[in-house]
Amino acid sequence: MKLAAFVVLLLLQPYSAESQGATTCSGLRLNFPAPSTGECLTAWDDQKGEVKEYPGDFDGFKNEAKIYRCPARNKRVIISNGIPDHQVTLQNKKGPCVINWVVEIPLNPTIATSRTEVPIRGMLAMALNGIPAYGPQESDSNNAVEGDDGVQGARFWYGHAGPNSAWHIHNPQMGEETVTATTLLGYAMDGFPIYGPLDDNSVSNLDPCNGIENSDGSYQYHVRAIDQVDDDLGYCNGSSPETNWNYILGCYSGTTAGSEVFDSTAYNLDTTDCVEEGTPTASPTQSPISQGTRPNIIIMQPDDLQFFDEWTRPPNNPTTSNKTINFPVAGLPNIDSLRLNGLQMKEAYTASPVCGTSRYSTLTGKYPSRSGMVRQHAQENSNGDPALVTIPTTKLVDLDGINDCTKENIAVQFTNNGYRTGMIGKWHLSKIKDDEYTYAAAVGRVKQCGFSTVEGLYIENLASEGGFNNYSDGTFSHNMEWITYEAVQFINSQDEKPFFLYFNPTVPHSSNDVGDALTKFTCQDTANGKLGFDPVIKGMTEQYDNCADYRESIYNRADTEDDYGPIWLDDSVGAIITALEDKGVLDNTIFLFQFDHGMETKSALYENGLRIPQFIHYPAKYSSGSTFDKPVSTIDIGATMLDFAGITPNYELDGVSWKDVSDDEDLETWWENSRCLFFELEQDRAVRCGCYKYLSIFEQ
Repeated sequence: MKLAAFVVLLLLQPYSAESQGATTCSGLRLNFPAPSTGECLTAWDDQKGEVKEYPGDFDGFKNEAKIYRCPARNKRVIISNGIPDHQVTLQNKKGPCVINWVVEIPLNPTIATSRTEVPIRGMLAMALNGIPAYGPQESDSNNAVEGDDGVQGARFWYGHAGPNSAWHIHNPQMGEETVTATTLLGYAMDGFPIYGPLDDNSVSNLDPCNGIENSDGSYQYHVRAIDQVDDDLGYCNGSSPETNWNYILGCYSGTTAGSEVFDSTAYNLDTTDCVEEGTPTASPTQSPISQGTRPNIIIMQPDDLQFFDEWTRPPNNPTTSNKTINFPVAGLPNIDSLRLNGLQMKEAYTASPVCGTSRYSTLTGKYPSRSGMVRQHAQENSNGDPALVTIPTTKLVDLDGINDCTKENIAVQFTNNGYRTGMIGKWHLSKIKDDEYTYAAAVGRVKQCGFSTVEGLYIENLASEGGFNNYSDGTFSHNMEWITYEAVQFINSQDEKPFFLYFNPTVPHSSNDVGDALTKFTCQDTANGKLGFDPVIKGMTEQYDNCADYRESIYNRADTEDDYGPIWLDDSVGAIITALEDKGVLDNTIFLFQFDHGMETKSALYENGLRIPQFIHYPAKYSSGSTFDKPVSTIDIGATMLDFAGITPNYELDGVSWKDVSDDEDLETWWENSRCLFFELEQDRAVRCGCYKYLSIFEQ
């Protein structure tokens, strides 16, 4: 009951400064109230100005602080009794009391889309010794760090008890006597680590929050030395969340929405998840994810989605160079969050501009002309003409020593190296005769190619009315709720292995009209028969009374019929992100979102058929707003994802890993000026080397 009551208290006053007698600069700030108080060091009362040595003068009170990593919940937990562990000089008439601190912050924090203000006098961080760090003002608005009006200056030991008897510090060294730029001091309430100050030549590299991005994509704060802050400026920088007295933090770069303070007397640590960590002493040079933790991987490819102008100017046809394709009025917040909070490939290509051939290159890391079926066709027609690269000739089959199904694809590689693997949505990569089709048989065929889980399967394109077949018989259509539900179920598996999910919506492919799919079919109409229930999906359908009401909301958010598919897809992305967040694995999941081909000249090797959007959300490696303006291809995905997982494939790939290219100047130069990409469809071929492209259009 104590714990529940305390949490309610926290939620009732999340954005309040009145209790501290101060107003916010930006109008938005999160304060964290202290938990309950235990015994107090009353022998120090009325001894203002005296110096107390630890532990001799502490009358048996000893500092207790432990830090735990809880990876399943994506939490770092700091448990402390609030007693300082160093020399102090009493600056008021009160000694410290035991404070029953439990602070939960993100274990793998991410950069938020906007910065937020830190508390003026409330807790903004926890030092490694379990003492909270406060903002730089005292109750009379004086500068607590630089010693206005007799306030003790920011010596390493400075701290005092507040009105609630909670001992806290304001100084930038956070309780340490000697600090350098590599000294870990503690953790901000948004989860990012805080280190000692940079030298005067490097401090300009800090952003207004005092943060800096490392070469590996990780992010950390550095406190500022006293002479690196201009205390002649007012505390507030107008109405900005970025305050001027940025000794410890100038603002939060991450979010504190998931951070909480609990009372240790009513808190139960989950020892099945949480492991006590040693106190690091040096600035990290690697990803905040443990090197022993392999990332989860999601590759998502919607079918025939348009290239929106908001993502960079699309490669339009010369005859329609001024054509614009804009987001729905409601926006695409979830898809765009992958782009804005991760890595955007500015020059991404498909190796072959139709859905089946493109998917072949993504899953195998090979050019489609290397498939066993293409090679067989070329040998049977050895007249010197280019081999025929088509959807029917690029299926994953084992043929003439080329084992595309059982060996030479990344699903097999992941499965054989300890990953659980899932395929959900459109497949389009297996040969199955119409009269032999059953849903179960199709699932079995896909599983033969390396996937341990196959759900929500569309084995081929949907058939149009008048062309229905044994597979697509007109009883179902596009169904984003069905496949998203299955994707969330896969993510939420109790199996603790890392996972690879290949997620391919049919939307908005024109084989079936999306508007008709939303109105003439239900969420329960699937390729595997009637579900018997409406899928309840957090972040998608959960907030509605039923699935029909959810689908009505898509209509309400759309401005034109062209908006239905993108909005439906965006909701699905949001549901997957929510599932990853709830499981605590978002930061250790590579979420790669891409198209299978361009749409302006689909099936042609012009730029507007080959160029695709490609976004990679992976906070452990790529910070918000990262871009790579060099040519990459769908053939590179296999090599890169296996590289991230530490897997050496047992077959030859055509693609090249771009995992570390941004960290290697020579490699980046080669990638820009010397790397050649090849493109193929039917018997047409093209190559791009550097800034030059050559096209060969086959004429019989």
